[in-house]
Amino acid sequence: MLFTCFIWGIQSTAFATVATDKSVDKLIQLSNISEIFKQSTRDMQPYFDEQAEDLVRQITGAQTLNIEQQNAVLQISALYTEVQQNLVTNPEFTDMFKALFKKTFTEEEVQANIAFLSTPLGQSINNKTNSLMTEILQETTLFSQKQMLKPENQKVLKAKMEAILKPI
Repeated sequence: MLFTCFIWGIQSTAFATVATDKSVDKLIQLSNISEIFKQSTRDMQPYFDEQAEDLVRQITGAQTLNIEQQNAVLQISALYTEVQQNLVTNPEFTDMFKALFKKTFTEEEVQANIAFLSTPLGQSINNKTNSLMTEILQETTLFSQKQMLKPENQKVLKAKMEAILKPI
């Protein structure tokens, strides 16, 4: 029995074919990945705004920003957005995803996913999953930031960093 399972496992692995570029391209198209990344950039705008404001406050030491500093915040935030948008529209970025899909999925799995995403239900679930992932990313970021701002966590982190940096 064990030998039969072993042989079956080897055979199923041997029959698994590498996903083709054409199939992966179709899956990426149906997954709507490029729009997902564009939306995630738009969703990150408040984060970019916050990071830009923090940067200007650090550099200027200002608690309340004047008009010139507020303008700098807007420009820096726009720069962050531009950099992110350039990243997600870069053909190398798409090629990276394509390579990851090919590494992760067999041709059979890609075809099954294509079949699923070709249905209205598949598209609905895909869209909701993408929205969910964006929310998870945002909430995780906020949670991490809140945790890092707690005095007890800052104290522990500071002590550990000092221990790491002390020998150098």
